[in-house]
Amino acid sequence: MNIYKILQKKRFNCELSSEEIRFLVEKITTGEVSREQAAAFLMASCINGLSKNETSALTMSMTNSGTKFDFKNLGKPVADKHSTGGVGDKLSLLLLPILLDLGCLVPMISGRGLGHTGGTIDKLESILGYRTVLTEDEIYRQMESVGGMIVSQSPEIAPADKIIYSIRDITATVESDGLITSSILSKKLAEGLNCLLLDLKIGNGAFYPTLESAKELIANMEAVAGECGLNLKIVPTNMDNPLGQNIGNWLEVLETEECLKGNFPQDLLDLTLLLASEMLVLAGIFDYIAKAYAAANESIESGRALDMFHRWISSQGGDLEASRKEYANTPIYIVKAKEKCIIAGFNTKQLGFAAIALKAGRSSPTDTLDFAAGIKLLKKQGDSAEENEAIAVFFARDTSLFEQAEQIFLEAVL
Repeated sequence: MNIYKILQKKRFNCELSSEEIRFLVEKITTGEVSREQAAAFLMASCINGLSKNETSALTMSMTNSGTKFDFKNLGKPVADKHSTGGVGDKLSLLLLPILLDLGCLVPMISGRGLGHTGGTIDKLESILGYRTVLTEDEIYRQMESVGGMIVSQSPEIAPADKIIYSIRDITATVESDGLITSSILSKKLAEGLNCLLLDLKIGNGAFYPTLESAKELIANMEAVAGECGLNLKIVPTNMDNPLGQNIGNWLEVLETEECLKGNFPQDLLDLTLLLASEMLVLAGIFDYIAKAYAAANESIESGRALDMFHRWISSQGGDLEASRKEYANTPIYIVKAKEKCIIAGFNTKQLGFAAIALKAGRSSPTDTLDFAAGIKLLKKQGDSAEENEAIAVFFARDTSLFEQAEQIFLEAVL
């Protein structure tokens, strides 16, 4: 086969065969297809779309490009959750300890920030010592001893997706239903899952502003998961507002810990219990949502989820106490209301860009993150503020960034 002809065929909006896609993915993995050629394929796919057959072939080719895990011998259901991306979304950090406490295995492979959205791996790398890359042997030991993990893609796990994912972020090819489907499911199928919950973010801070705009993704996900025998549940959730109060890597780890101590903002508590109960029923741990909901709530209230959170973080090398000391003296900047007002809402995507301006996220893949950077919201939708009253606190080691970030932030407040 000829790469040039495959690219030309996709540019003219002709459907690629499964053999052509397997060939392309194999050559991307080995480096025989350049990043420029991969980018050309992604742009053509983004503009012209991928058929369900193309999406399925791309998913399976990327899954088969690396190691696939099997945890059946551990005798528990293997479950995972994936979010399509939001602002202040620390749900993976909250759900993992609850699910582990209640009898699920959770081998979560997560990514870094994509566009304006935060990345779970970036959050965890803010914890000093936390290891986001484990060898295959270490992964099996981690699953046997703790029952769960959150790791990034190693070179062995869906390596084709790792390459493609990094190119999508810098070529404006993130918002493609077929590419999103294949990226999510290739990693998840490599985990050896029994079931997967997709937290489908909808709203002004999501890649999908309305449920209608996500219909093609839903159809793709359900079709490909069905072909692969993966039990999938898609739960649309609201992303018209940031989740919780904290936006930024270390700040979101801190908020996770506070939540598991029982100090939940209401929006985070409601969504955590909803998704936890859906996953527990999907995994077969409970028969009914009401029972699963009560069990998840009790896991938090008893302190068991907090204990499991600490055990999991420690098992992957993370040192929360050292991290607290590391970030304790981060400079802050108080953002004040310009006039008396009621916060009608947020342009949540813009809030994500304000966090990026503080270096809590990346404008390009080569950017270095300030793990201490971020935003603590003091006012949320429906709250009133007096003139000159504090509405947010910025954190950043580079204080020269505060002024620009404030401009972006204030434009996001409706």
